[in-house]
Amino acid sequence: MSPRASILLATYNMPRHLGLVLAGLSRQTEKNFEIILCDDGSGSATAAVLEQFRARFLFPILHVWQEHQGFRKSKILNEGIARSSGKTLIFLDGDCVPDMDFVRDHLDRQEEGFYCAGRRVELGQNISNSLNAAQVSEGYFDRFNFRLISSFLFEDSEHLQRTYRVTHPLLRKWMKFEMVDDLKGCNFSVSREAMEAINGFDESYEGYGREDTDVELRLQHLGLRIKSLKGVALQYHVWHERLGFTPGNEQRLELVRTQRIVRCEKGLAGHTGSQSA
Repeated sequence: MSPRASILLATYNMPRHLGLVLAGLSRQTEKNFEIILCDDGSGSATAAVLEQFRARFLFPILHVWQEHQGFRKSKILNEGIARSSGKTLIFLDGDCVPDMDFVRDHLDRQEEGFYCAGRRVELGQNISNSLNAAQVSEGYFDRFNFRLISSFLFEDSEHLQRTYRVTHPLLRKWMKFEMVDDLKGCNFSVSREAMEAINGFDESYEGYGREDTDVELRLQHLGLRIKSLKGVALQYHVWHERLGFTPGNEQRLELVRTQRIVRCEKGLAGHTGSQSA
């Protein structure tokens, strides 16, 4: 039986962060999914973390790897999509710990003609450095947590409101949770059919940034609309040093916007397989 969803989990040389994310995925309330670990050239430490978690998973997990030649997230995500089998594709970054209902929330809110876009809590440096996989496995983010609340009060972490799970339609409307501006590459989902129609990620984007906005624009040009997952599909971004956007990617994105491009030339269609474990 094919999984309901494929998690496209992007990573590069952040094994501790990945362990936290895998701990979150190992305790999902929805069990019928697969994980495709899309690895942009990590060393052996990443593979070792994955092996530590394999026994916990009741679902398939595939490690898809490419040689690191700069930031090529678009290319490895396309390879992951090509190797996946779920009808719904859920995109998650290897530094964002998912809530236990993360997969279920994405699946429950799929709707023809839409892509789903969630948000994330920004954990501060102090709490991020102290967090471990055992805590995540034991439900660190499931209940009132004094240390987490203190992190917000002392301005270590950001977006306290994104820790609240809100499912009632009237309350979501009152809190304006049904409104979202854009897609973030760490927390969105879309049908396989739609991603194939736009030819996946544009591999012309090399260097950091804008590959996710490019996908969103082309999904919109295809005719899809955004659907907010604020208040559900919660996730927690673990602190690390940030990269700056690659300037040339901004120019490419503007071309997609002005010419209303739907299908990229260098994308998913060119993938048939890669190194995996």
